[in-house]
Amino acid sequence: MPTAEAPTVEVLGIAQDAGVPHVGCRCDRCAAARESPEKRRTASALLLETDGNRYLFDATPDLPTQIAAVPDGVFLTHAHLGHLPGLLYFGREAVDAADLPVYCTAGLADLLRENAPFSALVDDDAIDLRELEDETTVAASDVEVTATTVTHRQAFPTGTLSYRIEGPDRSLYYVSDVDEWTDDVIAEIARADVALVDGTFWSADELDRVAEVPHPPIRESMAAFDGLDTAIHFTHCNHTNPALDSDSPERDRLEERGYGVAEAGRRFDC
Repeated sequence: MPTAEAPTVEVLGIAQDAGVPHVGCRCDRCAAARESPEKRRTASALLLETDGNRYLFDATPDLPTQIAAVPDGVFLTHAHLGHLPGLLYFGREAVDAADLPVYCTAGLADLLRENAPFSALVDDDAIDLRELEDETTVAASDVEVTATTVTHRQAFPTGTLSYRIEGPDRSLYYVSDVDEWTDDVIAEIARADVALVDGTFWSADELDRVAEVPHPPIRESMAAFDGLDTAIHFTHCNHTNPALDSDSPERDRLEERGYGVAEAGRRFDC
């Protein structure tokens, strides 16, 4: 008898919402990405594959290049640019989906119902909104997906979720955006075998408006995580983050301390 394959989580993208290259930026990293497609980075997203089903985590503006078929469900983290607009590709102008389950906070569900063009997805029954509260668990075949609330800057009062993905053998925790590493979030990271965590900035002086878009810099995050047994990989990296470059001193320092950067295409068994 053939043995069923273990559930896997594939990294689809690791960039901050606006990707690499970044509109309006002429830095060497963005210029190189415009010249060479292999240096481009799409927005942070994951794909869980289990028992023949596929579940997308975050619907990015890069969705058409990240997945080839309509998933069996979509888990949204929050309402910012890199995590929501991809839903529009499930509408009539694109694949014209039917009752696609979309899991999100109650606040985000209200935003989608009440604001065009997203409301058309609801009115046309392209998506089926399913509201999640803190510690709500959804069964995805033989994998359990549990939503946990985190604190993150809100352009809209819709809340932000992270996700604990627990398979038969291993668990993975996904927290793409967070304002600070609270004890609760660190406890979630500690209980997971693998964690894909917010790595937006390398340092607090990387951008002149970091205070307006609070994310814990990787340099500080590593200190907060030291001593944990979890395999930790950073994602959601801004175009200014030098750790995006595999040959940078920052990447070397990160890897020397036992951490990684979650490259697109990487798969993790669950």
